[in-house]
Amino acid sequence: MPAINLIPNIMKNLFFGLMFLGIASLSYSQIAEVQLEDVNLTPLNTSYLNEVSDKSTPKIVRRFESEVARYDITEAPFYDDKFEAYEVIFEGKNSDQCRIVATYDNEGKVLSSLERFKDVALPYAVRNSIEKKYPGWIVIKDTYLVSYYLDKEVKKMYKLKIAKGNKRKNIKVDVLGNTI
Repeated sequence: MPAINLIPNIMKNLFFGLMFLGIASLSYSQIAEVQLEDVNLTPLNTSYLNEVSDKSTPKIVRRFESEVARYDITEAPFYDDKFEAYEVIFEGKNSDQCRIVATYDNEGKVLSSLERFKDVALPYAVRNSIEKKYPGWIVIKDTYLVSYYLDKEVKKMYKLKIAKGNKRKNIKVDVLGNTI
């Protein structure tokens, strides 16, 4: 008797197995090869990006610096390889808030940049340092400045206006919160 009960189970398993193979072969046959026509590669100025940006850099700043690094001067309508350098200005909606003036060589490499960002989120190290050095003071205005020159040390600093009651102070700190 047990042998008779096995036959329907074997048939059911065989049926489902064949059905699975059929579906699998149909789905495989629907995969088509895709050929890309023109692929546009944008140069990435990694040396610039590695120097000016790190994990403590505010998001808005990283976004602008990434845009500068990806900008391809050779695709600009005014490009002429006879010129040695080009200055390009990147601005936010309000040019007073976010601005990078970048200089590119005729091959698209970033030679220098002067960057200014107002009212950005301060990194933890800067906030913590201010709280320790100036207890009870609050930051009422901040400007983040970056000065980049190829093959030279990058200068980054925050110009802060702090207040406590009616008192006001202007201070400058580096990205680690050390007073300059």
